[in-house]
Amino acid sequence: MTSVGRVASRPPVHQDEVRAVHGARWIATAAVAVGALNYAYALVLTRLLDVSEYATFAAGQGLLVCTAAIAVVTVPWMLAQALARAGSDTERAEAVRFAVITSVAGGALAAVVVACVAQEFAGPVTTLVVACATFAVYVTRVSAGWLQGTERMRTLAVLNTTEACLKFGVGLFFVVALDLGEAGALAAFGIAVLPFAFFLPHRFRGAPRRPWRSVTVDRELWRRAVGIASLQGVVALLAAVDIVLVAMLPTDRAAAASYQAAVMLGRIPLFLAGAVSIAFLPALSRRRAGDPLTAAALRMYLTVALPLTVVAATAPGALLTAVFPAGYTTVSTLMACTATAGLALGALALLVTFAQAVNDYGCLRTLLAGLVLYVTALVTGWAVGGVLGMAIGGLCGTVATLVLIAVRHARRHGFGIAERPFGRVVVPMLALAGALVLIRPYTLVWLAAAVAVTGVALWRFFGRRGDPVQAGEPGGAPPAPLAGSVPYEPGARAAVHDEHAVRLLVDTVWRGLVRPAGDEELRDALAAARRNQVEGRLARAYPRQLAATVAEVESATALFRRNLVESTGRLRAAGIPTVLIKADLDGDYVYGNFDLVVPPGRLRAAQDALDGWYVQRSTYWLERTTKVLLEPPSGPAAHLHGAVCWFGVPVVPTERLFARAEHPDDPGSSDGHAWLTPCPSDRLRIWLAHALFQNLTLDLSELLALRSLLRPDVLAEARRETLREGWSAGGRRALDTAVAAMARLDRGESVPLPLPLPVATSLRVGAEHSGHLLVEGRLRAATREASLRVPLVVAKKLRRRVP
Repeated sequence: MTSVGRVASRPPVHQDEVRAVHGARWIATAAVAVGALNYAYALVLTRLLDVSEYATFAAGQGLLVCTAAIAVVTVPWMLAQALARAGSDTERAEAVRFAVITSVAGGALAAVVVACVAQEFAGPVTTLVVACATFAVYVTRVSAGWLQGTERMRTLAVLNTTEACLKFGVGLFFVVALDLGEAGALAAFGIAVLPFAFFLPHRFRGAPRRPWRSVTVDRELWRRAVGIASLQGVVALLAAVDIVLVAMLPTDRAAAASYQAAVMLGRIPLFLAGAVSIAFLPALSRRRAGDPLTAAALRMYLTVALPLTVVAATAPGALLTAVFPAGYTTVSTLMACTATAGLALGALALLVTFAQAVNDYGCLRTLLAGLVLYVTALVTGWAVGGVLGMAIGGLCGTVATLVLIAVRHARRHGFGIAERPFGRVVVPMLALAGALVLIRPYTLVWLAAAVAVTGVALWRFFGRRGDPVQAGEPGGAPPAPLAGSVPYEPGARAAVHDEHAVRLLVDTVWRGLVRPAGDEELRDALAAARRNQVEGRLARAYPRQLAATVAEVESATALFRRNLVESTGRLRAAGIPTVLIKADLDGDYVYGNFDLVVPPGRLRAAQDALDGWYVQRSTYWLERTTKVLLEPPSGPAAHLHGAVCWFGVPVVPTERLFARAEHPDDPGSSDGHAWLTPCPSDRLRIWLAHALFQNLTLDLSELLALRSLLRPDVLAEARRETLREGWSAGGRRALDTAVAAMARLDRGESVPLPLPLPVATSLRVGAEHSGHLLVEGRLRAATREASLRVPLVVAKKLRRRVP
């Protein structure tokens, strides 16, 4: 039987299809929402800014879009590709570290370049704003790559939409309320990306510790990053050079603004192509060139991009005149060229994505030749016919570049099974374009037809059941099930695979029922086990198929014990007692750090005592006075706590914790333990408090830990202590939720894992505990908890892992 490790490196075609198509729909949905908000933003600014200010804004936006297009694909797509291909946590951690380094360095370089260009058409303040926004976009792209590489497309889609909403609201506030003009409108781009900072990559368990500032020597990552940056940089130039050029050339400002507005409307297909590329890149990176997945991506793009292009290209002048103010008189004349050029540019971007997915960076030469041809056509068109000539030249240059890339791609890789259906897509669109042209003089009739066409296109893209492409023969027959895999069902979603995986995990780990399982089912179950910190229990139930995981868990546990003994031994020698919390000494330990509580006021002394044991020290800004992470050269880090608190909010009194702590009954330790463990009721409360005040979830390992503590005497004592500490109602509700889930697991029923706590419980415990702190006169802690509770609930709900 094939090993799970090798199966994981290349999932079956249908599973990749389902995930990619489902993800593409989420990303495309966000792209439609983002596009609508962006265009609404641009349209509103045509009313709020005068023609000269808007021309400066549009040029600055073009620069930001150009550099953002590079940032959006260079760092995130490199990281996503590396995560999709990685075979170990060490490789994933190295890719994340490299992405952080290149995003900061690339952002600084891009900001300088943008500032040099922006000073040609903008003042010093606007130039600085554009440069700062560029840097902010770059450094937040690591989070986007992390979500893309782990195929959490729903979360990424929500974040993209949130970014557009923030930009719209903040930009209008700056322009209308603060009267900051084009500088305020551009500053919103930098502020809107801040939510991505909440989704930074987590620490990979089992990966060796290295300083984040260290530069990787992995030549493959450098080659991939440079290759992606080069390819996408040229695509970004193709998308933005005309917008910047028209602002710099000596032409009428009203004509330049009209061209820029027409280009913004015509670039809708480019954003759709980007959405499809983001969703399909991880799957394409695991497969060979010319894979049928390329056909799925192309068809998804054309399904919605062709009808929208036809609608935009045939828009009546009377309608556009009503939408745009009087200064934009030539928009209707330019739209046919800019819309068609946008369709070609989107197709070009998809072909470049296909090339980079298989490391074919040789297409850069063809792409550079196309760029030269495109710029030549733009300049020639402007010299011959002004702004209209530039639009025609841009269309000719874009189509010529697309033909060059398409011919090269067809010769080298082919298009999977995509060739046959193209005629059935393009010919009806040509007929539709002719019909809309005929009714163009009748604005209301055209508008009704355009709404119907757009609705049908969107329904075909988002509403149709089943996958748009089946793996196998051109006839579309579904593939035969692989041995040991979950049977294929047309229209099935990725969540179906996760449901089977969770059922196997629960049967094995919770109920102790080990049944035969195929490699694919085990691979998905192992992923669910890692999310629930129980991969060791699952692996030992299937020691032959998951031998590598057994070895990995044993190594991680050994490193934990070694680091625990070394660190607590040093602290005991310095006269500092410690209590180990949130750890089961009888089981596995695969987490990236272990938690040690030191007596009040001894946190600084504990750090000094461990000087020389750790190589890196870090703190989290919300907990910098109560917690510190000390990372040794290898193995899990020591997470020192000056108090049992979360986000600076004290929950379990540290003095009582030490007074009731016990020496561990650990046969794996030598005489004279250097650490203490909480008493049973304290252990129960700490697990519940960790879920209530930080994670807002309980994973399977935590449910197992709680199950062993559900004794009447422990529960009675825990109830008394939570009442004393001011969170009894929230603790009771959380425990009731956990116990109910345990009963369902005992019966073999479906339970979401990790188990989310109800939002009402999370909000209730915040109000209850902050009120208790206020009554006790701890105003600062009460204010801190009350102000953080709602943002914490929102952030955790958004960050919850999506299958």
